[in-house]
Amino acid sequence: MVDLSRSKDAVLRVTQLSAELFAELFAALRAHPRRVAASVGGALLLSSAGAYALVEAQPQLPSRVNVTTLFDAGAQAQTDAIAATDLHYAQSTTVRRQDTVQQLLRRLGVTDPAAVKQLGADARMRALVAAGATPEPVRSVVNAQGELLQLSATLPLPPDADAKPLWRELQVRPAADGALEVSTTERKMETRTRLASVPVRGALTTALSQNGVPAPIGTQLIKVFAPQMDLRRTLRKGDQVALVYEMQALDGREIRPGHLLAAEIRSRGVTRQAVWFASRDNAKGAYYTPAGQGMEKAWASSPLPGAKVTSPFGMRRHPVRGTRDMHEGVDFSARMGTPLRSVAEGRVKFAGMQNGYGNVIKIDHPGGFETVYAHLSSIAVKPGQAVGEGQIIGKTGNSGTSTGPHLHFEFHAAGRLIDPLRMASYVPQGKPLPPGEKAAFFAATAVMRTQLAQAAGADDAVRLARAD
Repeated sequence: MVDLSRSKDAVLRVTQLSAELFAELFAALRAHPRRVAASVGGALLLSSAGAYALVEAQPQLPSRVNVTTLFDAGAQAQTDAIAATDLHYAQSTTVRRQDTVQQLLRRLGVTDPAAVKQLGADARMRALVAAGATPEPVRSVVNAQGELLQLSATLPLPPDADAKPLWRELQVRPAADGALEVSTTERKMETRTRLASVPVRGALTTALSQNGVPAPIGTQLIKVFAPQMDLRRTLRKGDQVALVYEMQALDGREIRPGHLLAAEIRSRGVTRQAVWFASRDNAKGAYYTPAGQGMEKAWASSPLPGAKVTSPFGMRRHPVRGTRDMHEGVDFSARMGTPLRSVAEGRVKFAGMQNGYGNVIKIDHPGGFETVYAHLSSIAVKPGQAVGEGQIIGKTGNSGTSTGPHLHFEFHAAGRLIDPLRMASYVPQGKPLPPGEKAAFFAATAVMRTQLAQAAGADDAVRLARAD
């Protein structure tokens, strides 16, 4: 609650003080009139001088400028001329999977029905899209009406590296009669030689890719050494691969890989080499050891290429009996019913049910070799039947003493059990050079062998050098 009596007393005291100050001021004015007047005059003089200084500090404004713009009476005519000009539009795209000629032309901006109809029936345009997705662009120039003024593309190269290395350019231009003229220009590509030294630190395909080696060269490499070893599975960290291969180039730009000319594999202290040679009787060529021994595929490296080994050759604890026994073969992981192929030509010795093997096939091969395929779900051959390398003989399964679908594979040499993963060291290699071809072979492969030695002599760093 507010005390009003105290507030009133405070107001009265302030009023009395104000009256006393006013009385003293009035008394001073009467006693000293000149001093008070001088003080007031000085204050007014200083204030006027400050005002004058502020006025003088203002910047001077520029004088008024008149700008005159002349209007061109022909501007409208120029605008109309630009609008009437036939504009050209450049387009670029690539051939996609399952493209048609019509779909390709639509992406290129070609909508003229006559052009779409003519090019849709042209064999060269159809070959362009039939090859599927390609990295080379297709370029066009069209006008505002969607009429084709120019089209250029690269026709697909033959997939075979043995084919003549020609670069075929497709050109489409309007002809004098209003139709489109389709032409093809062929240009020969330059063949270059490349050397590569690739240290293996993981998967072979990954190592080759990271070191700039094209995938088709890697495919050729795996195929060349397939009779001796499965490179995808047997190479380990620390192994080394040296390569000599071809690249086909146009205008200084490398277009595609050619032949794998020579290769060397260093794995676990063992060195294997291969060189390519085209004899008089085999223009496509084949691969040989530096001594001239053929490396063509006689035995497959595995009955299930690429399959994972789940139980190696040697002593192990039996998964069913629990005893420590000798595992006389190799177990490969395989789904139920996977087709199974013979690793080499031979004759079926046994095909049927046998104890813990379940459904089993035994094949005798020339040279005193025998292979065994066990735990099958079905058998497709009969005893006494001749089989060839790669022929389907049955399907994988889970019959006999087995804990799940897989393939048990054995290899016998002269009646002795051998680790199937070392089978390539025992089986015969490819055919030797034709009679009278040795001199030509050593002369033709001398440069390749020198280049291979240069590539193999590189350090762990990737070495990719020109040899042309």
